[in-house]
Amino acid sequence: MTLLALYFALFIGMGIYEYAKRKDFEDFAVAGRHRGAGVVGVSIVASCVGASATIGMTGLAFSAGTPAFWWLGSGTAGLLVLGSLLAVKVRRSGVCTLPDMAEKFISPATRRLTALIIVPAWASILAAQYIAAAKAATALSGMDHSTALVACAAAITAYTLLGGQNSIMKSDVVQYGLVAAGLGLALYYTATASPISLDAVDLQWTNEVFPLSKWTYFMLIVGGSYVVCPMLFGRLFSARTERQAKRGALFGSLGIALSAVLIVCIGLYARGLAPAGTDADSILTQVVPSVMPAWAGTALLFALLSAIVSSADSCLITAATILEHDLIGGKSTARCRLLMLGIGLGALVVAKSGGTILSLLLAANDIYVCGVVAPMFVAILAWGKRAINPRTMLLAMLAGGTLGIAAAWTGLKLFSFAGVGISLALSAAALLPQQTPAKAEGA
Repeated sequence: MTLLALYFALFIGMGIYEYAKRKDFEDFAVAGRHRGAGVVGVSIVASCVGASATIGMTGLAFSAGTPAFWWLGSGTAGLLVLGSLLAVKVRRSGVCTLPDMAEKFISPATRRLTALIIVPAWASILAAQYIAAAKAATALSGMDHSTALVACAAAITAYTLLGGQNSIMKSDVVQYGLVAAGLGLALYYTATASPISLDAVDLQWTNEVFPLSKWTYFMLIVGGSYVVCPMLFGRLFSARTERQAKRGALFGSLGIALSAVLIVCIGLYARGLAPAGTDADSILTQVVPSVMPAWAGTALLFALLSAIVSSADSCLITAATILEHDLIGGKSTARCRLLMLGIGLGALVVAKSGGTILSLLLAANDIYVCGVVAPMFVAILAWGKRAINPRTMLLAMLAGGTLGIAAAWTGLKLFSFAGVGISLALSAAALLPQQTPAKAEGA
C-alpha cells in the first residue's frame, strides 16, 4: 500500500509542479510545442504499450506463438506510415487537436463529426484502462477491486488535470522506464526457469490459432488506429519542429517493435511453465510472477500498472481537450480541467458497470477506425496538392462510422472491413475533379 501511494504521489507531484506554472491552453494541450524527438518517441511507446499489449499479448503468445507479435507489430507498421508520410504535415498544421485538423484540411462539419466520434470512443478506452489499473493495484496493495478502481481513477485524473500534456509526457518517460525494467526481469526469470528454447520455436506469420483473417483485422483496424490517432497526433503537435515530429514517430515505431518482441518471448517461455489451456490473461499476472523472487514480482506489477496508467492519462487529455476545443469551441484551461473531471467520473461509472477490457478497446477502435482514419489519411496526404470535396468526405465518415457501430454491436469483423473499405473508397472519390455547370450562352 505504501509503495502504491508513493508511486501515485510521484506523478501527482509532477502535475502540481506543472500546475504552478499557470500556462495557457496550448501549453496545457500540446506541451507548448517544445518537445524533442526522444521525449516524443518514448511518450508514444509508453502510451501504446498498455493493458492489451502486456497482459493480452503475453497470453496470446502463450496460446498462438509468434504471430502474437502482430498485436503490437500492426502498430509498428502504422507508426512507420505515420512517421514516413504524415508526421511532417501533422506538425506543420499548427493545430491542437485532430478534429481541429479535420476542419483545416476538410470542413467545419467534419470537425464536429470527428469530435463526436472520438470523445466517447476514447472515454470507453479510458474506462478499460481503469479496469486494468485496478487489477494491478489490487495485486500490489490487497485492496478490494472496487476501492482500487476508485483510487486509480482518482489518481490518474488528478495528475492529468493538474499538469496537462507536460506532466503526461514527463511521467511517460518514468513509466516506460518501469515497464522496460519489469518486463526485462520477467524475461530473465522465465528464460531461466523454462525448459523451452527459443531456437526450437517456429517463426510463423500466421497459424491455426492466429489465421490470416485475424492478421488482416489487426493490420487494418488496430494498425489503422496508429496511422491517424488523436492521442499520437497530440504527441506530434507537441514536437519542437516538423523534423522532431517525424523522428519521434519513427523512434516510437522502433520502441514498439522491440517491446513486442520482448513480450512475445515472455509468452513463449511461459509455455514451459504452465499447461496448455491455462487462462491466457493469467500468464503475465500469475504464471510469470510465480517463478520470480518477491521483489521482482512486485517490480513486474508496477510495470503493468505503469503500462496502463501511461495509456489512461493520454486517453483522458485527448477526450477532454477535444470536448473543450472542438465541441464547445473554446480554449479555457480551467474548463478543460472540469471536463476532465467529468470524463474521468463517467469512465469510472462505465468501468464499474462491467465489461471486458478487450471488448471495450476493440469496440471503440472499430467505430473510430472505420469512420475517421481513411478520410483523414487521404485529406492529410492531399493537403496542399489536391482539392477535396468536403461533402463526399463527410459521407465517408458517416458511412464508415455507421458500419463501425454495426461491427461493435454485432461483433462481426466483416462490418469492420466493409467500413474501412467504403470509407476509403469514398475518401478517394472526394479527390476526383468536380464538374462545374456550363455557363449559359451569352452570360
